[in-house]
Amino acid sequence: MKNRAPVRSGDAILYPVTKSVLAKISVFLALAASVFLLVYPSGSGYWGGEFHRTTLLQSAGQGILVLLAFPVVLTLLPVLFPKRAIWIGAAFIICAFAILGGFSIGFFYIPAAGAVLLGACVDSPATPG
Repeated sequence: MKNRAPVRSGDAILYPVTKSVLAKISVFLALAASVFLLVYPSGSGYWGGEFHRTTLLQSAGQGILVLLAFPVVLTLLPVLFPKRAIWIGAAFIICAFAILGGFSIGFFYIPAAGAVLLGACVDSPATPG
């Protein structure tokens, strides 16, 4: 295992980012996007003589929970199984999810997709931690 000592760059001290850190960041970003989409008022309507704002859960029903959990589970896979093939597969699937759903909810998962993609490209050991 390589020494992961900090590197001095000018006045800043830079710490190398490992796969495990990127995995945790990607899970956090996917979870934050899902929670935001779940609770933020994204729809509106006019009924009963009043204007109402609705959340995604109210307008789409409980079935949306499965769709919002999908990216979170995908980003959890490299945390639970830190193999290179899992990283590449998760990166491919979540990037496809973000691109295909780009005009609706996929846009919110681009940061998580970027973190998983970076984790698939980083050449550090995938150690749990």
